[in-house]
Amino acid sequence: MKNFIKKSIFSLIFFIAVLTIVLFWTNAHIELLKIDWFLFFIACFFFLFSVFVWLISWAFLIRKRASVSFSNLFIIGFSSLYGALTPIQLGAEALRSMKLKSFFKVPYEESISSSMIVKGTKFIILAIFFVFILIFFVSKADLDSTTFFALLSGFFVIAIVILFFILPLNNKCGLIISSFLRFLSKDISLFAVIEKFFLAYSKNLKNLTMKTFFFVLIISLFSYLFEFLAFQFSFFTVGISLGFVPLLVLFTVISVLERTPFLPRGIGLVEFAALTFLSIPWFVNTTLSLPEIGAVLIVFDFVRLVIPTVFSLLIAAVFKIDIKE
Repeated sequence: MKNFIKKSIFSLIFFIAVLTIVLFWTNAHIELLKIDWFLFFIACFFFLFSVFVWLISWAFLIRKRASVSFSNLFIIGFSSLYGALTPIQLGAEALRSMKLKSFFKVPYEESISSSMIVKGTKFIILAIFFVFILIFFVSKADLDSTTFFALLSGFFVIAIVILFFILPLNNKCGLIISSFLRFLSKDISLFAVIEKFFLAYSKNLKNLTMKTFFFVLIISLFSYLFEFLAFQFSFFTVGISLGFVPLLVLFTVISVLERTPFLPRGIGLVEFAALTFLSIPWFVNTTLSLPEIGAVLIVFDFVRLVIPTVFSLLIAAVFKIDIKE
């Protein structure tokens, strides 16, 4: 777990470097001096609450397979949040699984498959939004090649996850994927582990009732709602009020870019894309100054990255020994 902490700290340093560039390039300090700290606190609360809501569905699925209290599951969930500072945010899932195995002997296959089911429902919601967003931009504006390929990269990850989420429902498709992973494992041992998790996931997915699926789907939708509110209040914090449509479009774009492979939480790409879109007058229905754009990017990055990471590390430190078995 120390390795995850080191990687998270490294990602934070990289993130601070990116924010420093944004700060000096946009002169955002002019607007940051005017921020409303109460609204900033609300934005942080909404983001952390969105994580709490997400953890409800994850804990619900775990408790179907293991006797672990909700309180302990929430402690494990929040204390692993700093692992999200990894590409596609997989580090948090690995940390949760390691802690469940260490404290409560929950098999890795069970915990990871539960996480994948919850992530799958959230990715489905995101994909639906993104299809409309992509149509919106293709019909109204010419995106630069960097942003366009970054969006496609993020969407590709989402599409792959959704396929792995849905296809096992069909027994034939599940067997084909399993056979393919087994074939790859002959040369790359990692795929043998992936196949093992995929088989466990397929089994759990087939045992998932429609009632449970829709419960998880609705919880995921509420999680997105509170995450969106955190995004909106980040704008309010620096005195900017945008319409619902541009906010939703930009929020969806950022959510996709956060899943871009090889970059922790899309750091760099998220800021570049947001800066590009917020500079388009027809998109925001107003004209935002460069310092205003820089300020809101810095505020939201603190809300989505710094505060959750620090909060997670504090929870991990406080409950390292006190977690009940």
